[in-house]
Amino acid sequence: MSERRSCKDDFRPAPLNSILEALGEEFFELGRFTEEFQSTLSPALLQVAGNAQCHRDVQSLDLLSQRLTALSKYVLTIGKLLPADWEVNSHHALSNITLSDLQCRLKGAPLPENMEHESGELELF
Repeated sequence: MSERRSCKDDFRPAPLNSILEALGEEFFELGRFTEEFQSTLSPALLQVAGNAQCHRDVQSLDLLSQRLTALSKYVLTIGKLLPADWEVNSHHALSNITLSDLQCRLKGAPLPENMEHESGELELF
């Protein structure tokens, strides 16, 4: 991100290419996470590979990973093609996102230190 914003800075317009860059990076991370998830589950999935429904679900997980990676590239490429001076106020769109760390990343803001385990958010252990 070229311009660092505060996580609380909701009403200031942001460059559209920065917003698309944040979206592309998020898609990329989700694709990577899905790929890692597949690798972790591989031994267990091999045991139930004879189950046709399970086999379709495993293929769907692979397709999800591929689609997220493709969306990442698509959004990042479009963001690079836009004029740098195009701006948009994304406050309304961001208000629909209830995961505060995701909201901060999409704003291009660093995560506050006290935001590690916000209520209602997924905690991986």
